[in-house]
Amino acid sequence: MENADLLLSQVILPQAVDFELEGLTRKEEVIEHLADRLEQAGVLSSAREFVAAVYEREKQGPTYMKHHVAFPHGKSPSVLQAAVAFGRSQNGIPYDNEFGGGIAKLIFLIAIPEEMQATAYINVLKHLARLLMQESFREEALDADSYEALIAAIKRGETLVQD
Repeated sequence: MENADLLLSQVILPQAVDFELEGLTRKEEVIEHLADRLEQAGVLSSAREFVAAVYEREKQGPTYMKHHVAFPHGKSPSVLQAAVAFGRSQNGIPYDNEFGGGIAKLIFLIAIPEEMQATAYINVLKHLARLLMQESFREEALDADSYEALIAAIKRGETLVQD
């Protein structure tokens, strides 16, 4: 499969899904927690190096969308394969930077390998943004109680937004 054709349902890892984000109250805590999960899943050689890339990206523009959704992302040599971690907070996490923000309930941490072509990287982000604009998907993601339910919601959403 070409990197440009990557779908969220193919790169979100069960080991990197947290439906509670218990005890986490800051976006930095969530990013670091989800990066640790990606490292434990074997797709990062260094969570710390990847998190540094995410923070650098955060300085360039907003990664918070309206509708209580954030998709922090980073491109780093520490990313061994494209992957996504997912965290959900029923109460929401303040997710702000100099470009604005809001309260994030659905957080998708996107790990992109350094060697991925820029067009493929942009396509992955474009597909995710289109998916996250679907109210039905966001509602299902807020209600999902298992990895399987989350993946089923993602796949239903992906059929709605395919080119």
